[in-house]
Amino acid sequence: MVVHPDTVQQAHLASCAAAKQGKFVPFYKAFWEKGFGPYAASRGQDRGKLGEENFMAFSKELGIDTAKLKADMGSPECAKLLADDHQELSKFRVNGTPAFFINGQFIGGGIPKEAFKQIIDEKLKIAEASGVSAAEYYDKEIMAKGEKKFRSKKEPKPQ
Repeated sequence: MVVHPDTVQQAHLASCAAAKQGKFVPFYKAFWEKGFGPYAASRGQDRGKLGEENFMAFSKELGIDTAKLKADMGSPECAKLLADDHQELSKFRVNGTPAFFINGQFIGGGIPKEAFKQIIDEKLKIAEASGVSAAEYYDKEIMAKGEKKFRSKKEPKPQ
């Protein structure tokens, strides 16, 4: 799914194209090692390894037909796959990473470990006080009583 289109859109298109050659997993692993790894190590300052030139280089090493990869990256099928993924993310109001849901509560962005612990502890207290078994809690208390559709922040919450 594309959360940061300005940074990794090309990588997502390339992974779609690699999948068309049955090489999604090797491409995915190589991207994280040879593309995103250097970008992350630079703390987002060096985007050089996220570019098409790098994809083509390591794709060739993986035995991927790079001419077909480039053509498929521009295909309507891969464009639609990314658009569909983006639309699905928008239903959940996810527009960045990291993103978490803890018993239905959205947590967007990185938060300190202690803040996670506090949220989880609060959710555990609520779950334990509910009288519903742990095995059934999520289905009965979160899913059954939660909103039945996702709405934008502008839409009023159902009463």
